[in-house]
Amino acid sequence: MHPFSFCPNPACPHHQVAPEDSWYVALGFYYTKCFGDVPRYRCKTCGRTFSSQTFSLDYFAKKRLDYRQIERLVSSSMSQRALSRHFKVSLGTINNRIHRLSHQSLATHALLRPQAVPREPVCIDGFVSFDRSQYFPNNITISLTAHSQFILSLTHATLRRSGRCTDTQKHRKNLLYRSVTFEKAALQRSFSELLDQLYSERCTALTSPSLLITDEKPDYAWALTRHISRFSLHHLTVNSKAPRTLHNPLFASNYIDRELRKDLADHRRETVCFPRNVANMLNRLVVYLGWHNYEKPFRIGQSIESTHAEHAGIKKSAIYKARLTQFKQRAFLTRTHLFPHERKLWLRGFPTPLKNKPEYVPAYAYA
Repeated sequence: MHPFSFCPNPACPHHQVAPEDSWYVALGFYYTKCFGDVPRYRCKTCGRTFSSQTFSLDYFAKKRLDYRQIERLVSSSMSQRALSRHFKVSLGTINNRIHRLSHQSLATHALLRPQAVPREPVCIDGFVSFDRSQYFPNNITISLTAHSQFILSLTHATLRRSGRCTDTQKHRKNLLYRSVTFEKAALQRSFSELLDQLYSERCTALTSPSLLITDEKPDYAWALTRHISRFSLHHLTVNSKAPRTLHNPLFASNYIDRELRKDLADHRRETVCFPRNVANMLNRLVVYLGWHNYEKPFRIGQSIESTHAEHAGIKKSAIYKARLTQFKQRAFLTRTHLFPHERKLWLRGFPTPLKNKPEYVPAYAYA
């Protein structure tokens, strides 16, 4: 058994599945201050050289940090600045590690999510926060299972500020909006992206309708008209003013809203902890998705602790194996099956209002 199961070159025939016999040769070592002597290799087929660090989470990194601890602290309401002080590194280093960890979380989730029981009802609702300032509210649309509260996916839309404003606020808003182009029907687009995923993974049986639970937003009804002929679906709407109790059909969405306010520093109300950059905020949210689904206990105080993923029907052994790989071996975009909106999350494709340049994405993120 060779230590490397595939060639890291996406253009190589051995990138997806490598032969059982030796497909690479050793090329000596190179020295780094952080990792010491690192062995190098060359693929016999494509000629691309690589090292053992190519498959590491710390590829191109200059300092080692504990990724499990980063995941736990990000999901425990610790802010970016506090993480920087805790690990005694710069904010840029923290953002870089969270970006890497979000890739690992997306890859693990893409591997395990199809193993969940497909017939459980699904709730879709928007978590409302803001991007950069309160003049740019957002809607983070989240789909999750109704009973196990297993997060299936999420996407993002930046909206215009609505509601009452003072004259000063109106003037400020008009000045800001002159230099911003808002996406048309952004809320419908975000909802449609999650519907496409449900259709692909959970709603393929026309004879056994799936149950979708949402609130009464007209944007959802409009988006559903484009999908209703594609699969059999029962759509249950719930008034958003209904008591947020356990008996509310949208309890799962109300529950995750509360957890995000509590567990992520980005979304605390009336504090200095708010997202300055949309891509970085979504990276932290994706890291939280992985922790919530596969690490956080489903209920506190149970005699036998189990995760949300286990309650959704995913085997504990599969979770253990995937999580072990998540913190050990680097995930490659070209070897991970992602939906278009998840690929956009991976490549930091959601723009920040008032920022004209696209987000910087390291070259290794495309591999």
